[in-house]
Amino acid sequence: MPRKMNAFNRPSDAETSLYESVLSDISNGVLEGGQRLKVAELAQRYGVSTSPVREVLRRLQGEGFVDISPNRGATIRKADANTIQNVFEVLQLLEPYFVAWFAEFAPVELIDEMEEIQKLIEAEPGPDLITFRELDAAFHRTICRRHYNQQAAQMWENLRRALNVHGAKLTIRTPRFEAIKREHRELIAAFRANDVDEAVRVIKRHIDGSYVQMSQQMRALGL
Repeated sequence: MPRKMNAFNRPSDAETSLYESVLSDISNGVLEGGQRLKVAELAQRYGVSTSPVREVLRRLQGEGFVDISPNRGATIRKADANTIQNVFEVLQLLEPYFVAWFAEFAPVELIDEMEEIQKLIEAEPGPDLITFRELDAAFHRTICRRHYNQQAAQMWENLRRALNVHGAKLTIRTPRFEAIKREHRELIAAFRANDVDEAVRVIKRHIDGSYVQMSQQMRALGL
């Protein structure tokens, strides 16, 4: 049966919702790397027919989160250190690009919005992974969501999603959690001062610190 598309040749709202639900369960470790995904079981789990499940699995395959083979069907791709390294190498290029623009042109209300998100992060008693990921993504998304280059912004969004998926089983250690909060505060201060050079220095250190933590954990897990 042909895939149902809307007038702009995009997946339906129902399919998009299913995609987000499956991806969220992979990111949160409910569905684990190496696990087989049976179409009928997923359809029952999410209360949908099998047709949108097949479309979502094909989309996840195209994004590198699922492997599909004739004999085994769909399997969640296991995380590996090389994938994480590749993602961070691109983020090390993209994040300074967005941050430099934001430090120079961002309106005060967007910086205020980041500060409110940061207050929520600071209020967390510890690095709860699911809550922190949501808040951290919202913090960084504020920097790029109004950028004129929305193709680059979408690339950033895809990379952040990949980190969440491939890092589903990893934790955030307390020292890194404290460093993240400190670096966020430094970014906000640089934005308020329109200090492009300082903002770029901070974001480079921020990305490097996250990469070191994730890669160390993956090596320890033998991934």
